Amino acid sequence: MRIALLSNPSSGRGRHAAADDVARRLLTEAGHEVLHVRGSSYEQARCAGRALLGDGPHRSVEALVVVGGDGMVHLGVDIVATTGVPLGVVATGTGNDIARHFGLPSRDVEDSTHLINQALSGEGAIMAVDAIYASRPDGSLLDPERRWSLAVVSAGVDAAVNARANTLSWPAREGRYVRAFTAELATLAPYSYRVTTDEGSWEGPALLLAAANTRYVGGGMDLAPQADPTDGLLEVLRLDPVGRARLLSLFRRLFRGTHLTDPAVHVERSRSVTIEALAERTGHDRGCVRLLTPSPTGNRWPSCPCALRPFPTPSGCSYQLRADPARRVLS
Repeated sequence: MRIALLSNPSSGRGRHAAADDVARRLLTEAGHEVLHVRGSSYEQARCAGRALLGDGPHRSVEALVVVGGDGMVHLGVDIVATTGVPLGVVATGTGNDIARHFGLPSRDVEDSTHLINQALSGEGAIMAVDAIYASRPDGSLLDPERRWSLAVVSAGVDAAVNARANTLSWPAREGRYVRAFTAELATLAPYSYRVTTDEGSWEGPALLLAAANTRYVGGGMDLAPQADPTDGLLEVLRLDPVGRARLLSLFRRLFRGTHLTDPAVHVERSRSVTIEALAERTGHDRGCVRLLTPSPTGNRWPSCPCALRPFPTPSGCSYQLRADPARRVLS
């Protein structure tokens, strides 16, 4: 089988820079023809991956394997969405939250490539899963890197924490998220939103809004314990404004997934979600985002273990997010 292997050597702060060479060697030894592309930027990697996939009967590869962290998995989802090409993941990043959701190996190239080879050879499973598609409510397109994601789209304090964590060089792994969260407490304030789901609309202040297709964020925080990426629905979570002490308590409970019983946490399930940011906040513009769940056509596309990409809600524009039936996960 001809496989496209797409990698980001800087994933995981470069700690697993040789992982793509190991994956290529193991897949080649398993009898596959491997076309290896290293991307130095999102757009370069996206264009190279799409060029390798081609269109219809002229497609040059039969599967895409990504090596890297959560961002690389979302890139892979962006490339294979609507193509029918299965996506395999060799998770070498910091959080690896989607690998965690699907029970896939983390930072173990040999086990990951073994599972991918089993799936492609018919000895393992290729799952059909949903993904989140984002657009403006009028249907106009977002930038390519913001259209497709597989795990969680969030706005509010979670997006702010993630943005801060991405600038930190220490501590390792999820420790950066904890450090960023502590720093964000100093400027804690609610955001003003209008949220529209299948059940209706709500408007008011909230510290966090999230639409979850899979369970985990931040390197193992069990944000949405009931999220199922095969049911065509998003878990929509909203956190009311609370004080710092209570927020810290909820933060600790996130790791156990017990936060949902707090009366300040609201959860509903919806096929589509529209989130509008109604007031400007430092570093954010006014705007709206719509999340869409699986499309009514029931098209399913291949996807694989990867991790989330928080989606800060910009103001001044509108976006839609939909959990669309994704492709197949090699597991």
